[in-house]
Amino acid sequence: MSLPPDRNASAAEPVPDQAPRPAPTPETLELPADVTDLEGWIVAVLRAAPVDQIFSASARAERLATERFGAKATVEALRRVLPTELAARLPRP
Repeated sequence: MSLPPDRNASAAEPVPDQAPRPAPTPETLELPADVTDLEGWIVAVLRAAPVDQIFSASARAERLATERFGAKATVEALRRVLPTELAARLPRP
């Protein structure tokens, strides 16, 4: 079974705006006890930060998460979260 042919390039069309993202609750801003909740916590921290403070919020989240979960788990979570969250928050060129 194969997929039907489709466009492979965007022809420089802009990326469509994404649906609004929910604001984090106070509970989601607390560092989790379980590593399985780490990505969600990083997302909440980044979404709660003002755009001009997103990099310092990211650095703080990295430091706190590393203290609790270690560098490997923290880096893995950051690699999954940062591309999407930064792209959604930072202005496009």
